[in-house]
Amino acid sequence: MKLTKDNITALETHERVLFINSLSGFKSANLVGTADALQRSNLSIVSSVVHLGANPPLLGMVMRPHTVSRGTLENILDGGVYTLNHVHEDMYQQAHQTSARYPEDVSEFDEVGFTEQWEDGLDAPFVKESRIKMGMKFREKHTLGINGTEFVIGEIISIEMADELIAEDGFVSLEKAGTVAVSSLDTYHSTNTLASLSYAKPEDKLTVLNRDNVTSLSITDNRQAPHSSPECILVIAASGGIGEAYCKSVLTQFPDIQLIRMARDVEKLPPLTADVLDIEVDLSDDDSIDNAISALPKDTPIDWAFIASGWLHDEQMKPEKTYRNLTRKQFLYSYNINAVGPAIFISRLLAKVDKKHPLKIGVLSARVGSVSDNRLGGWHSYRASKSALHMLIKNIAIECNNTRKPVIIVGLQPGTTDTALSAPFQKNLTAAQLQTPQFTAEHLIRVMNVLEKEDSGKLFDFEGFPFQP
Repeated sequence: MKLTKDNITALETHERVLFINSLSGFKSANLVGTADALQRSNLSIVSSVVHLGANPPLLGMVMRPHTVSRGTLENILDGGVYTLNHVHEDMYQQAHQTSARYPEDVSEFDEVGFTEQWEDGLDAPFVKESRIKMGMKFREKHTLGINGTEFVIGEIISIEMADELIAEDGFVSLEKAGTVAVSSLDTYHSTNTLASLSYAKPEDKLTVLNRDNVTSLSITDNRQAPHSSPECILVIAASGGIGEAYCKSVLTQFPDIQLIRMARDVEKLPPLTADVLDIEVDLSDDDSIDNAISALPKDTPIDWAFIASGWLHDEQMKPEKTYRNLTRKQFLYSYNINAVGPAIFISRLLAKVDKKHPLKIGVLSARVGSVSDNRLGGWHSYRASKSALHMLIKNIAIECNNTRKPVIIVGLQPGTTDTALSAPFQKNLTAAQLQTPQFTAEHLIRVMNVLEKEDSGKLFDFEGFPFQP
C-alpha cells in the first residue's frame, strides 16, 4: 500500500487518527496525577512523555489543544506540580479507562479503582499501584502553532521505585517493573529486551553490555533449584483444572516421586502410570478431613503439599457485583471452601507429619484477595474469603517459625487460567491473557521448588513475584 497526502486526508476521521497514531511506534504509558486548589484529584493517561535532559532532569509531554476545559493541564498550570506514574501490566486496563471524559468534580482515582498516594511537599497525588513514580515541577508550556497542541515541560523533583530495578550504572529495568508500551490510542504491549549496547564511537566496535546485576523481583529468576528433588508430593483438589495439571506436571518433572492425590470424588481422577495413591476428601467436612489424614502413608514423609481448591460460583450462586447482593449463605459457603477448609486440613496435616521433616505447603490463592491491590471492588465473599486465607497462612507461618518446625507455607496466585472457575469471565480476554492449566501448573511448581524459609507466610504469583495481602 502506498498513500499520498490526498489519500490520507480522505480517510475517515477515526480511521485516520488510529492509523497515523500507530506510525510513531511504541510509546511510554504514564498516568498524570494532578489536583485542583480544593485538592480534588485528577488522573489521565498520556503516551507522549519524552526525555529532554538529565541536568536538570527534564521530561516533556504533548497534550491536546487547550480549546476546551482540560482538568489535567489546568491543574498543572494552576498548581505548578504533577506526578508521572508508569503503567505496568497489572494496571493497564484501569489506566486506559482514565481517558474517559468524567465530570470535573469526579476523580478518576475513584472511578477506576486506583489509590491516591500523597507525599509531603507535593500537592499532587501519586498512583500508589505504580512501580515507578516521579514528582514533577512545571517549568514551561509551549503552544505549537501548527495545530495548537500544548508541549508541557517539567522537572523531576522526586523518584520512587524499588532498589532492585536499578543497575549499578544507573540503568532502570522497565521490564522488571512490568512497564507497558502503547501503540496508536488503544493497544498495550509488554516488551522484551534484545540487548544493551555500548556507547557508540566511530573507532570502537559495539559490544553487548552485561547488566545481570539488575535483580528481578521474582524468586524464580533469582534462585537455583535445590539439588535434591521431592520424593513425595500431596495434591489436594486433584480433580480440578489446576490440580489435575499439577499432578501431571510434577510427574513429568519428578518421575520417581510418590504422588498422593486427594479429591472429593476419586472416581473422577484420571488414571496415571506412576506411583499414585488416591484418597477421598471433602474440605467442607471435618470427619472427611480426619479420615483422609489417617489414610496417609506412615512410612513416606511428605515433602510438598499443594492445595488447589477454590470456589467462586456455581449454578445457584454468582459473584456479587454489588453489596446489594450479599447473603449470609454465600458468605459462609465461600469462607468454608476458600479459607476454613484449607486451614483445618493444614492443621490436621501438621499434627500428622514428622515434625522434623521439611515440608513445603502451597495454597492456591487469588490476587483479588489482596486488600492493598483491590481496585475494582465487587466479588465480595470471594475477595473476603481469600483475604481470610492470607491471614491464616501468615498466622500458621508465624507459629511454625516460633516452634521451629521446618515448614514453609505460602499463598500462590495462579493467574487467569482456563478452568471452570474462570469460564464465565473469559469473554473479553485475549488468548495472551488466558493461561492453560499446564502452563499455570508448571510455573507454580517452579515457584514451590525454590521456596526458602524466609518466604513462609508470603504470597507469590505464578511467575514468582511477591504481592501484598
